Amino acid sequence: MKQGKISDYVNPVPIKITDDKAIFKVEKLVPTPYIERILPLEYAPLYEQLAQLDTAIPKIVCLEKSDRLTVIEEYIDSPRLDQYLETHKLTSAQIHDLICQLLDVLAVLHQQTPPIIHRDIKPENIFYDGQKLILADFDIARNMQEDADRDTRILGSVGYAPPEQFGFSQSGPASDFYAVGVLMNVLYTGYLPSVRLYKGPEREIIEKATHINSQKRYQSAQEFKDAITSLGRYSWRLPGFRSHQPARMLTAGCGYLLMLFISFNMEAKGDSAIDRFLLRLSFFMVLFLIVLFACNYRNIKSMCLFHSSKSKFTRACGIIISYLLVATVLTTALAALSVAISSFGH
Repeated sequence: MKQGKISDYVNPVPIKITDDKAIFKVEKLVPTPYIERILPLEYAPLYEQLAQLDTAIPKIVCLEKSDRLTVIEEYIDSPRLDQYLETHKLTSAQIHDLICQLLDVLAVLHQQTPPIIHRDIKPENIFYDGQKLILADFDIARNMQEDADRDTRILGSVGYAPPEQFGFSQSGPASDFYAVGVLMNVLYTGYLPSVRLYKGPEREIIEKATHINSQKRYQSAQEFKDAITSLGRYSWRLPGFRSHQPARMLTAGCGYLLMLFISFNMEAKGDSAIDRFLLRLSFFMVLFLIVLFACNYRNIKSMCLFHSSKSKFTRACGIIISYLLVATVLTTALAALSVAISSFGH
């Protein structure tokens, strides 16, 4: 819906200027900053759609068409996600919430007629203040056309753009989900999946979202969200049993049995059978804790000392110290239990 006039906005400051478009930061006559975009007229149908939407995107204040399209939109006074990550490390719960917020926005965009495909989802195009997300920059967004076999303009950010955006086929909702999968991996590891794939329980979600075949990715935002929320149902399963892959489950089961065999067949000195049992149990628990910390069971690393540090070395030291503290508390508790049982027996 159009509101105001282009003449109400003054003091343009260039943000980005190319051969066919220009973007300025402008101010209304009252001292409130807005964004001014000067675009080819072919963008008019897309921005007219965006102006009608009530979701977490910059609000369109007014549109004006002459030989070019001029768009005045809300100026978001929040850090970009890439800027936020420079000083903050997100927990797994925060990543889940952020991704679900993003999927809610995409659900609205993809449900339009015709669907709006963003095509450039990356940290630089997301505003995030630690709680609320806003998806911005629709410069290369497009409307999906049912009769098109490929995109007319080959655009996208390397690493985040799926194969179809480089001329192989037409972009669709699954193209945006590909970028969301890449983003999810980056939030966990700091790297693209092609460089370092996350090894936690979200790995399968990331792999499906970034599948080279768009038909094998998530086909709707709700399906993607359901996969994330379903992780909670399996979060108590031991490492190795969350994958549902028989080979991994068999390997994990054999590993746990081997740990039990070693622990309860070791030579243990004690005054009673209970003392010896608790000593062996203590040894087993120390080994078991190593597995839990190494596999980040239930995101245990996010509760370790210094987990928010940007330094890998500091975070690693925090994990080691936290492990030693937990192991010490556990063995001390079992030792105290042994003493208590012995005292009770006497």
